[in-house]
Amino acid sequence: MYQIDDVKRVIQKVAQRIHQEKDYLGELDGRSGDGDLGFSMEAAFTAVWNTAKEYNGTQINELLMKAAMNCNKAAPSTMGTLMSAGIMAIAKEVKGKDGLENGDVVRLPGIFAQAIMARGGAKLGDKTILDALCPMAETVEREFSQGSALKAAFSAGAETAKTAAEGTAGMRAAAGRAKWLGERAVEYPDGGAVLCGIIAQALVD
Repeated sequence: MYQIDDVKRVIQKVAQRIHQEKDYLGELDGRSGDGDLGFSMEAAFTAVWNTAKEYNGTQINELLMKAAMNCNKAAPSTMGTLMSAGIMAIAKEVKGKDGLENGDVVRLPGIFAQAIMARGGAKLGDKTILDALCPMAETVEREFSQGSALKAAFSAGAETAKTAAEGTAGMRAAAGRAKWLGERAVEYPDGGAVLCGIIAQALVD
């Protein structure tokens, strides 16, 4: 059973990894976007981590709702809004639960992905974060359903996300700022997809 302190540890690991990869994300985004991905995601997840540190309650739902709101305030960018939507969707999913079983946790990447689709309007194949997140979610659920331990399922999901993110290089963007850059953005991987791979790896480190 995963309790509030476990959730806080996960948030801390993700925030630390985003901080480490901030410059790389910014450099990558500068090739096909406005270059603010690293800065905005560090701001977003620093806000989420600060929320977790300051939260003294026991309700995972309440913590995540506060984190989602603070994420959006700290990073009112497109990706910040999408991250906030994903966190809020998870918060709603876990409402009323004192803790999370493995079967609950394994469904969270898919819930996050569905929230991003609904909020941003993109779909699989548009060269966005979804091109890493959706395959990751599918891998995690499949591996777990076939008997893998939770960590092993998420490790497989992280590898899938990394490979899928790399595979966005060569794709033509159908959403986001990169869409308007046309051929100039084709050769580079999508920053959002790479971000997904980074977060996925942080979950299992």
